[in-house]
Amino acid sequence: MKISAPTISYQNGRHVLSARISVEDTGAVFPNTLWFTIDTEQPPFEPGLADAFVVGLVAVAMKLGEDIHVEGRVSSRLAYGLGTYQVILNTWWPEFFSLVDINYAQLDDRQSDMRPESVCCSFSGGLDSYHAVMESLPSRLPNPAFNLTHALMINGFDQIVDLEHRGLARQMYNIYHPILAELGVELLMIDTNLKQFRDAAMSRLEVVNSYSSSLAASAHALAGLFGRFSIPGFGNYAWNELEPDGSHPVLDHHMSSDQLQIIHAGSSYSRIEKLQIVADMPLVQKSLRVCFLVPQFDPHSGKVVNCGECEKCVRTIVGLEIMGKLDKFTTFSRLHPIAQYQRPDILFNINDMFLKSLQELAQQYDRSDWEEALRTARELRDRARPAEIKI
Repeated sequence: MKISAPTISYQNGRHVLSARISVEDTGAVFPNTLWFTIDTEQPPFEPGLADAFVVGLVAVAMKLGEDIHVEGRVSSRLAYGLGTYQVILNTWWPEFFSLVDINYAQLDDRQSDMRPESVCCSFSGGLDSYHAVMESLPSRLPNPAFNLTHALMINGFDQIVDLEHRGLARQMYNIYHPILAELGVELLMIDTNLKQFRDAAMSRLEVVNSYSSSLAASAHALAGLFGRFSIPGFGNYAWNELEPDGSHPVLDHHMSSDQLQIIHAGSSYSRIEKLQIVADMPLVQKSLRVCFLVPQFDPHSGKVVNCGECEKCVRTIVGLEIMGKLDKFTTFSRLHPIAQYQRPDILFNINDMFLKSLQELAQQYDRSDWEEALRTARELRDRARPAEIKI
């Protein structure tokens, strides 16, 4: 795989950072160019810097088993870190990701004291995102160097894919921009076709197992704006075993450069603890989106809504119901009767880690009905063969 030197241009009212990509594999169709675009007054890109491209494509090259040749400048710290990043992915999933050589035309040892002051986090409107925002505000984090100034939504990452600008991405931006502005955080949206490279090379599981590289790549593309970038994680240090995942406390920081620190955020709290922290916040109540599906909107109000049926929706609904807060969350308007969510065959599909946390929450709130339903679901999972469990 060859990554040509990046170029900066201005097209259709947007700043564009792009690089030609040559892939040796002939078994799939890849775009000729990887690009990132954003609508800002000034171009936020650093000329000739290829950090975003090597971060975004390293997992793709590992899947293909192709060495990488990079013509643009790359941070020396990032180059060192990507060696460890590869070892971790290869150790966790050797059947998917092979170690490859990365040949750099120019390594750039930049000064870390020239790091931009702005601090950003990845944002999707979900629970982990909102918690990362709240925990980085001055009221909760008395460390100005890490106080959040920006949030970044990515058009072309996972569920938000609207590169033709037909309205989905703009609708999501219009919902969350004013909400974050009330918190003193500026929401930006970057577009990228990186997903096309990843989908052409990898299965859905392999995409999930390396997803933080897409988030970090988008932040590196905006190297002139941010000095720190947080990736909200869902894991918790309290687990008996912090399982391998595509975003992980031991993985994400290896994608840092000299001037952009990548931070894995949120692992000091369980998902249930995060839900308790944000459950009484009106801004979250009217906009929380946890759904696995492509964003959906209420046809009358235009507000974002959750399907209420996928595993992620179900476990969030159960948690809010146990706390007596579900009625305050207007984004869960497509609800079945709540009794249906207590059925063991519905709860069965929730990951056991979350079932256990929900059971503990039911004990905390003295909800014996939910405690019994969750206990039964866990017993069913314990008796089931792994192949029968749907995650």
